Amino acid sequence: MKPTSLFVVAASVFIAALPATKPELVWETTGFSGPESVVCDQPNGVYYVSNMGTYGEGAQPGDGFITRMSLSGEILDLRWVSGFENPKGLAVANGRLYVGDDDGMVEIDLESATIVSRHVPPDGGSAGFNDCTADPDGNIYVFCSRLGAIFRLHGGEFSSWVEFDLSQTPGPNGLRAEAERLLLGGWSFRGADGESEVGHIATIRYADKAASRLGSSPVCHIDGLEPDGFGGYTVTDWATGDVLHVTAEGAATPIMKLNQGTADHEYLIEKGLLIIPLMKDDTVRAYAWAPQRRLR
Repeated sequence: MKPTSLFVVAASVFIAALPATKPELVWETTGFSGPESVVCDQPNGVYYVSNMGTYGEGAQPGDGFITRMSLSGEILDLRWVSGFENPKGLAVANGRLYVGDDDGMVEIDLESATIVSRHVPPDGGSAGFNDCTADPDGNIYVFCSRLGAIFRLHGGEFSSWVEFDLSQTPGPNGLRAEAERLLLGGWSFRGADGESEVGHIATIRYADKAASRLGSSPVCHIDGLEPDGFGGYTVTDWATGDVLHVTAEGAATPIMKLNQGTADHEYLIEKGLLIIPLMKDDTVRAYAWAPQRRLR
């Protein structure tokens, strides 16, 4: 028995020390219109993709929509739900798809594919909502760029949860809810010397709203922010097209470089699959990739 046990331990250590895999293209799907975010609805076996439609200068109002796509990358319904301005971040919870849009956070009933609610800031002004995320209890968080606040949908009530000084934190962007804290990926932050630098990953505890950061080094212009299953994260940089791996301590290493417009991605831990929307290329790609595993 002893030789067998030693062999098992040695094999486990060897496997744990394998380097991160090189990303490998699995599939590519075209035909979108400014795809900004993708999220997996595993119980129903589909992805949802937010399409901004036209954006920037010359944008046409109301031409955003949501696409439903198979797990193998086939478009099942290009305009599954329409009537959005610039739909961006997506979250699946409570039998709903939540969408961050310019004029509100939209709830879509998954079964009927209908919009059932729009949540707006209390002052009635533009929402400028971007990313949204669901915690394990089904609470939904979304960031309002105009007010510099994270709003929370809790027990049917939609209200401001945390507010920021945008002069000190000028570019919050991607959100990711975990069991005990909310992660906030910044587009840019104000450094200790007062100079602006590319974004960090900040954390906010649900219990007391205490804020912190992962490490002290800047990461990138963070758009997508997804856990890797081993305590680290994958992030995308819309501005540069970089896809990075970030450890729990905040150290970043490159995974690959794509085109500008690499947006809010999904990472399927069990499958080791990065699903990445390329907004400016009207394309969604899937890459096989797994992170470096730590020695145990």
